[in-house]
Amino acid sequence: MKIDWTWKKFEDFSGAEMHEMLSVRENVFVVEQECAYLEADDLDKQSWHLIGRNPSGILIAYARITFPGSKYDEPTFGRVLTVQKSRGIGLGRKIIKECIKKSNSEYPGMSVRISAQTYLIKFYKDFGFKIVGQPYDDEGIEHIDMLLIQKSVKD
Repeated sequence: MKIDWTWKKFEDFSGAEMHEMLSVRENVFVVEQECAYLEADDLDKQSWHLIGRNPSGILIAYARITFPGSKYDEPTFGRVLTVQKSRGIGLGRKIIKECIKKSNSEYPGMSVRISAQTYLIKFYKDFGFKIVGQPYDDEGIEHIDMLLIQKSVKD
């Protein structure tokens, strides 16, 4: 499936785009995962946002890269999602590749730190991430910090 990938900063979103993005995130992280928390946070203002649209222009994939020094010393990506109807076709891997490329481009030579759901450890290890620290609870879901020493990713 052809996906149109776009990177935007918070201030570059129109009101309609912001509403669409937050609605998709809330549907996945609050409704589907049954986590009652403030999904829109102050880190949105300090992040690059990746929007993936299908050929019909519908938002089906998303992630954000938080600027270095905002959450961690390193850049970090999170809020990685694909909408339910678009799962199982490899979009998750494409999102991670896009995030690593953007991190390489914006923050050359800096490692990338993530807070990964523990069931995805092998998925992230396939990209070169290494576990740092111990598992912890984040809104009722077990997570672990992982670190990637920055390198170039090929398509």
